[in-house]
Amino acid sequence: MTILSIKNLRTSFAMRAADVVAVDGVSIDIAAGECVGIVGESGCGKTTTGLSIMRLLPKNGHVSGGQIFFDGKDLATLSEKEMRSVRGNSIALIPQDPMTSLNPVMRIGDQIAEGYIIHRGASKEEARQRALEVLRMVEMPMPEERLNQFPHELSGGLRQRVMIAMALVCEPKVLIADEPTTALDVTIQAQILDILDGLREKLNMAVILITHDMGVIASRTDRVVVMYAGKVVEEADTKTLFTRMNHPYTQALLASVPKIDNITGGRLLSIPGLPPDLSKEIVGCRFAPRCTYATDQCRTSEPEVVDASQGHRFACFNPTNGPAAVDVQINQARKAIDATKPLLTVSNLVKEFPIRGASIFRRTGLKVSAVADVNFEVREGETFGLVGESGCGKTTIGRLITGLEEVTSGDINFAGTNVDGLKKGARRRALARNRQMMFQDPYASLDPRKRVGDIIREPLEIQKTLSKTEMDERVDQLLREVGLPLAAAERYPHEFSGGQRQRVGLARSLALEPKLVIADEPVSALDVSIQAQILNLMQDLQEARGLSYILISHDLAVVRYIAHRIGVMYLGKLVEVGPAEEVFSAPRHHYTQGLLNAVPNADVEGSRERRGGQIQGELPSAANPPSGCRFRTRCPAAADICANEEPTMQEISNGHTVACHFPIEAAVTIRSAQ
Repeated sequence: MTILSIKNLRTSFAMRAADVVAVDGVSIDIAAGECVGIVGESGCGKTTTGLSIMRLLPKNGHVSGGQIFFDGKDLATLSEKEMRSVRGNSIALIPQDPMTSLNPVMRIGDQIAEGYIIHRGASKEEARQRALEVLRMVEMPMPEERLNQFPHELSGGLRQRVMIAMALVCEPKVLIADEPTTALDVTIQAQILDILDGLREKLNMAVILITHDMGVIASRTDRVVVMYAGKVVEEADTKTLFTRMNHPYTQALLASVPKIDNITGGRLLSIPGLPPDLSKEIVGCRFAPRCTYATDQCRTSEPEVVDASQGHRFACFNPTNGPAAVDVQINQARKAIDATKPLLTVSNLVKEFPIRGASIFRRTGLKVSAVADVNFEVREGETFGLVGESGCGKTTIGRLITGLEEVTSGDINFAGTNVDGLKKGARRRALARNRQMMFQDPYASLDPRKRVGDIIREPLEIQKTLSKTEMDERVDQLLREVGLPLAAAERYPHEFSGGQRQRVGLARSLALEPKLVIADEPVSALDVSIQAQILNLMQDLQEARGLSYILISHDLAVVRYIAHRIGVMYLGKLVEVGPAEEVFSAPRHHYTQGLLNAVPNADVEGSRERRGGQIQGELPSAANPPSGCRFRTRCPAAADICANEEPTMQEISNGHTVACHFPIEAAVTIRSAQ
């Protein structure tokens, strides 16, 4: 039974130059209990469609055409007062960023209870009991305590549970989830999605899942709507869309996704160009400038949506017939890494942060054990992937290697020299030039007051090794290398897209011609098509310059694609290190296996098969880590010895080491590798 019907929806934004139509003629029907995914690149209209349903558009936005039928009413025509009785009551929204959506000065219990009081007329005590009930429903640990906490006291996964609880407090008939797991680790992401699946079934609730994560779409949705430049270009049930897609954009989008079973070193298909500027008149098919199948007809006429079969519709003059044939090749240079010498050796590395204000609790000297006795090496021309959940110490290691944090104890040996043993001087500065950081958020790490050319030139000016002419030439060279026009040097960071800013960040990290680049979540916030471009670019630059990378990420599919060797971290410790192929095909640590089980692969059958066997619970506090093996509190194989003795790293095959009292047998592999 259809519960929500969107007919020819048109949403416009009033801009200075002209009105921008962000959603243009979108039609979607959603049944009770159904999960419909909406996918596409940033700016395609996914979120705007969701906000149009809720009538929560910015002041300059409005529904300028079409109907949104729900419960016998057209939501597009309701007054603001009438819509208030719908929002949060019958239709609820889980916004993308829980930290900016939650009131920082209001307790969690009060924020959840507020909607129940408004819509159901409940007393404060009744609403508080309902808040506790929904916190238990979303499997919140220690729910009674959480009622009195503030948002900043919770982790990202717990805050997302709060947002779900707020959305479900009145048991809505339709739930719109906008990128509900984008910034979460795979383990927490799997828990959140499992909760949504269970609640959808229990409440017979329709869910609109807005995301750019094709793995999540493959494993969780019944039907998929693909949007491009404000229009629906294809719609089908999930299995049909992934196996027999008809639109070239859908085909290219899926081919851009790195898969967990991808061969290391293979290149990803990337979509050239950018989506069109919706403030300008568009003639013909909107995807034609980026489409390899485009003809003159595509450039002059707009295709209409046609029905290919039951429930499968698309808008294309030259439809495809299933997935793209991608020729995966392994570069010979990537096979010879084992023969190269170590560039970086990290030995017994420790980093502890003192807890300020610990004396308030009459306990002095409390410390956070961020990195605890870590050992690994990175070879010349190699990519070493560091994976693990948030808070495991990955980024801290990167900052220690680049000198942004002081080492508590241990050694960092770079190019044959202990860099932390050097006094400040020319030798230390020279070595520092060879270790550069590519930050997770390019917008936050680029000076908004400076032009891009000045940002890239800054480290060259500090080092004072080149003339002004030579610096200008180096900036131009770097812009060309990262695929940006020379005119980009005169623009400011806010004038670029996320993918372009990441290219600027990469150019800046390469300005001093380093030997090692630490890339901290370089593609975590990017669309899959832009992500593919950046990953391919990083690989090209590695081959051209002989670069070594440390790739820090919680996206195992990305690490699987680009890394030669992998180190798996848990709560400040490395628990497994080995060749990428071996770690992914035959993990030996239970934590590694749990991470792999939680990865939503962009493959309908494979992704749904791997559900189960996932890591449960939250990461323990690094201020008070468990005794013995730090993973034992979440490990399915834990025994008494795990609490009493810390496991040491043992070599189980050539270059593959694991720290576990009961390592997994080599015959046990993840299903995607079979």
